[in-house]
Amino acid sequence: MIKDKSYIHGTAARKLEYDVYKENKVLSAKRKQRNNNKIKVKYVFALLLVFCLGCFVMYRYVQITEQNYKIDKQIIQYNEIKNENVSIKVDIESSMDLRSIEKKAQELGLQRPDRHQIVYVSVPRNNSALVLDDVKLQEENEGIFRSLLSNIKKVGSFLY
Repeated sequence: MIKDKSYIHGTAARKLEYDVYKENKVLSAKRKQRNNNKIKVKYVFALLLVFCLGCFVMYRYVQITEQNYKIDKQIIQYNEIKNENVSIKVDIESSMDLRSIEKKAQELGLQRPDRHQIVYVSVPRNNSALVLDDVKLQEENEGIFRSLLSNIKKVGSFLY
């Protein structure tokens, strides 16, 4: 089927090439005005869209800046607390002087222990980390029940 634009679809009649807007100046002016109004509306909507996108981007940057201010404030508080902790540690270390402890003990009425009240405890100089590593290796090699029994025996030998 051949589509010729000079014929009306479904008939043998030719289309008329008559345009009312070309001959009538008032109608052609209205048509131009209508087309101009459509273009103006499109420009207004485009500008409004660009403005909204700009406002959205600015709002995001405002939020980012606000969060940065909060973070800076928290960092300042953290540093103040950290400095306060350091000064408290210094105060504690300076108050742990033996002379000040002796003065405080005398104020409280405490006395030095007599010779018969002193008990000396011998502490072995073995490396406890190595001993614990050996125990862990033993426990891995043995079953759960055997390691439990060996721990009970160790506690029992310590008590007797």
